[in-house]
Amino acid sequence: MRTCSLDSISHILRSKTDTRSNCTIHEVYIDPCKESAEGKPCKLKRGVVGNMTFHYTPSFSSEKIQGRIFWASQVMDIPFLGMSPDACLSTSCPIEAGEKNTYHVEVPILKKYPVRTYDLKWKIWNEEEQECCFMFQIKITK
Repeated sequence: MRTCSLDSISHILRSKTDTRSNCTIHEVYIDPCKESAEGKPCKLKRGVVGNMTFHYTPSFSSEKIQGRIFWASQVMDIPFLGMSPDACLSTSCPIEAGEKNTYHVEVPILKKYPVRTYDLKWKIWNEEEQECCFMFQIKITK
């Protein structure tokens, strides 16, 4: 099981690259996120849509890729609801090794999500299990 880098969330996050990752994560943008200036987890209100974008350069090429945001619980990674696993809907496909790309997705923060702070893992991968991933935190509020 691969681990991803973990950083405190900010509106613009310069992510550390995991030594086992197959890509470089350049920046991560979360909107809304007033808390970024303080280096705190972004507060996202239940019922809103969070706009999340990251810029990355893969070290692998692939015609198709999958992508998801997961809640990284202590037991297992649980997919965040409301996202299509087809990453080609959110980034340019095919992806080419060494070429910088942008991945953008709108994530609905469902009203049924419990109010709390979440460790999230954002991951894209291909059929050969080559992947890019990183971790961040959000705080879901009422």
